[in-house]
Amino acid sequence: MKIAYDYKIFWNQKYGGISRYFINLFKNLEKKKIEFKVFSPLFKNIYLRELNKKNLQGIEVRRIIPYTSFLYKRYNDIACNYNLEKWEPDLIHHTYYSDKKIIKKKPLIVTVYDLIHEKISDQNGKIHLEKKESINAADKIICISNDTKKDLLHYYNVNEKKISVIHLGGDHLLNLKHQPISRTKTKKNLSDKPYLLYVGSRNKYKNFQFFLKGISISKKINKNFDIVLFGGGNLTVVEKLMISKLQLENKFITVSGDDQSLSNYYKNAELFIFPSIFEGFGLPMIEAMSFGCPVLCSNNLTFQEIAGDCVTYFDPFDIEDFKFQIENLIDSKSKLKELSVSSIKRSKNFTWEQCTDKTIKIYKQFM
Repeated sequence: MKIAYDYKIFWNQKYGGISRYFINLFKNLEKKKIEFKVFSPLFKNIYLRELNKKNLQGIEVRRIIPYTSFLYKRYNDIACNYNLEKWEPDLIHHTYYSDKKIIKKKPLIVTVYDLIHEKISDQNGKIHLEKKESINAADKIICISNDTKKDLLHYYNVNEKKISVIHLGGDHLLNLKHQPISRTKTKKNLSDKPYLLYVGSRNKYKNFQFFLKGISISKKINKNFDIVLFGGGNLTVVEKLMISKLQLENKFITVSGDDQSLSNYYKNAELFIFPSIFEGFGLPMIEAMSFGCPVLCSNNLTFQEIAGDCVTYFDPFDIEDFKFQIENLIDSKSKLKELSVSSIKRSKNFTWEQCTDKTIKIYKQFM
């Protein structure tokens, strides 16, 4: 069995949930001695540095010449397609959406991560063209949650028999070398005060402005906690203005770092908060749960599917409900402890080995 992967996500993302999914899939394929190769002639994704060189055909680009991105993309298209076809794989798994099938006679697998674009654009009837073409060309579609599958069937004319649901894993941070698992307070790179944790992007559907407003109306939070924002880049001008307007300038600590740093923040946070309106899976939530970090998240259907009753939910459109739920949690050490214990147990249902085994079963259907 020879599995080929294209360059798409590794050029689009320096790091992020989708490329995280594939690199953990690759690591487990290596362990299981499955023959595969990633054809990413030029890539900027930092996770690919961890991949065995025999399974990667490509060079990392750390500095991109301005105004030349279309040239990089064109080169990637040509070189990827040529080398991939020359290798003669048994099947191809696209890492992201493409409007063309690289080798027409070979089976094509496509993973659908979410339908957030369609949900946001629903009133205008906009459809992502490359996603539509990928879905139409695919011989098999993997959805990362049942909620994503439901959305896919709603927005696209897809034969349900083509779709399989495979949940992602969440144990990649636990598997770091020399990674302590205890939730013992460490001061290095952490806030001196107890802190609440927010991780990742602050795009519109992430509901970050709602999060800011909710924090601002809670006197208990403002008095007793800092807010750590891990990853997601520097605060924008709009975000800074809003933080200033809400008089929260001294509450926020913005940090970035590697997986070891992120693990430390999860282990020592009083609470992880995930206010997203939409998610395809919610990888940071499972990461937090794997360390026993209590989670407060919006009550969207995806989170309920993944986390069950092991987290606390709030209405992502109701500020008062957010305030009530967060204060109710921080006032109850017993509830936080209960969530911590149940979160660890629940997170063990989502491992990368399980994800990989189920993916291999799909591959074997085409052998």
